[in-house]
Amino acid sequence: MKWSSYQNLRVPNFSVHALRTILADAGLDWRTALTNADIDPDAVDRPKGTIPAKKELAFQLEFVALTQNRIDLWLRAARAYTTSTSGVRGMALATAPTVAAWAEAASATDYSPGLLEISPLHTAEGIVTGIQFSYPDTPQELIPFSVYRELCATTRSLSWLYAAPFPFTRVEIPIPELAPEAASDVACPIDCGSEALRLWWDPAISTYELPYGNAFQHAAWVQADTQILDSFRSTGDWPDTVVKAVKAAPELNRRLANAATALRVSTRTLQRKLELVGRDFAEVRDEALKDLASDLLSNSDHSVSYISCTLGYADPASFTVAFKRWTGTSPTAFRAASRYQARAS
Repeated sequence: MKWSSYQNLRVPNFSVHALRTILADAGLDWRTALTNADIDPDAVDRPKGTIPAKKELAFQLEFVALTQNRIDLWLRAARAYTTSTSGVRGMALATAPTVAAWAEAASATDYSPGLLEISPLHTAEGIVTGIQFSYPDTPQELIPFSVYRELCATTRSLSWLYAAPFPFTRVEIPIPELAPEAASDVACPIDCGSEALRLWWDPAISTYELPYGNAFQHAAWVQADTQILDSFRSTGDWPDTVVKAVKAAPELNRRLANAATALRVSTRTLQRKLELVGRDFAEVRDEALKDLASDLLSNSDHSVSYISCTLGYADPASFTVAFKRWTGTSPTAFRAASRYQARAS
């Protein structure tokens, strides 16, 4: 993912929350780090909260600056990045029936923390024989921390799924040296100074059936992860597809860049596709948010504050202004009218 796209995204607050907690436990100045990254402390602890991606990256840089030579804290941070922080894709990883299926699922996204890119490594015959993490747009000062994070998280994840130390055959890392406490997780040669992080294994391992894998559940989670894109492929209806993307994750996909990422296209491509049918992203997004808000107001007892947060608004007042623009009435009046109609019918 290019920086020009990444900086326009909003991402879950998992990363900032984990790193903030580590700084606090270590007695380091996390408050100034949040201030320097222009992050509201309340957003860090908010369930289902999101952070602008450029601010998440800024906080990661603050974390690295505060933890220089504290590999123990970097490894603790790495352990905080688990499959549970990846949402639906995390479930697809946890249920992967084979190592190859895991590698394909891990590389199926074009967004990852810190602008890294993930891709499977293949033999000449096309068999998966490893996984690669590259850092084309990552700030140089963040790369060492990122390497420790990806190395630790990947080795731990694969070893857990494999139910034994994972039999890597070789590891290449793009930093001059690796701390012994990180190297202890890998019982194979480690080559330093490469241009990317690569973890290799015997191609025969790729077809090994993982003891905790479940092909049926894996297929279901993969389908859930790609259902928005699959829906478009079956209908060819870009506006309807954008509506589905916004409704699936309104707090994220209310932004053009996030919706484009969910649909695996560039922002420019998405804009062009909508323009071809005479639609505008903001118009389509508001249509989806109006439908969601109307349904929640009519069919749930959630407060207006809760609904505004669910839809990604910073405060209920902003949501009320938007809802009046869509419907000509306030959320409270709309709810009262819909319930009156329901009782009358």
